[in-house]
Amino acid sequence: MTTKGEQAKSQLIAAAIAQFGEYGQHATTRDIAAQAGQNIAAITYYFGSKDDLYLACGQWIADFIGDNFRPHAEAAEALLAGESPDRQAIRALILSACHNMILLLTQEDTVNLSKFISREQLAPTAAYHLIHQQVIAPLHHYLTRLIAAWTGRDAGDTQMILHTHDAHHMPAAGRHTHALLGEVLAFRLGRETILLRTGWTQFDAQKTEQIFEVITCHIDFILHGLSQRSLG
Repeated sequence: MTTKGEQAKSQLIAAAIAQFGEYGQHATTRDIAAQAGQNIAAITYYFGSKDDLYLACGQWIADFIGDNFRPHAEAAEALLAGESPDRQAIRALILSACHNMILLLTQEDTVNLSKFISREQLAPTAAYHLIHQQVIAPLHHYLTRLIAAWTGRDAGDTQMILHTHDAHHMPAAGRHTHALLGEVLAFRLGRETILLRTGWTQFDAQKTEQIFEVITCHIDFILHGLSQRSLG
């Protein structure tokens, strides 16, 4: 495909994520094409149909998240492959992954991506299952393994996380991973509340670091709390 064709596809994907994020399946191909500055026929030419474009948006999001977290996943696999991984190294990897999430979730240019995923959480389609299988489940899985390694719990049990939606049957490390990720996501979903309560106008670099300091404290509470339970 020519550079011009790739640019047209990228513009259509960006516009589609924005429109689908705002209006869900009610978004029109006409509005998507108009926002992208493309002819409506370009959607059929490059993607086939609106449904195909929607799935392409899901794949773009999966690739985007995957590219951002692949180095963290690879580092976790390398660390956990050794015997008795260093606890400080485990903590550093957990913090690094969460720091990366905070950076992504406080950027203005990822708001549309968050809207798209939020809609999919409430009314999942094939696009969500694609994103879940390719990036969300693996991210949840390796963070759970890191927490399990820190606490000395059975990391093998974390395989259940990939197959269950019932928190009561989820291993402790998995439940805490879920809670930890929820805290990080809350800074996106509760963005306006935070800005109004703090008097901030935006999440700049300094504000983002303050948020990360709070998350770091909470991560340490989780890790040390679980560690004490294991000893008990």
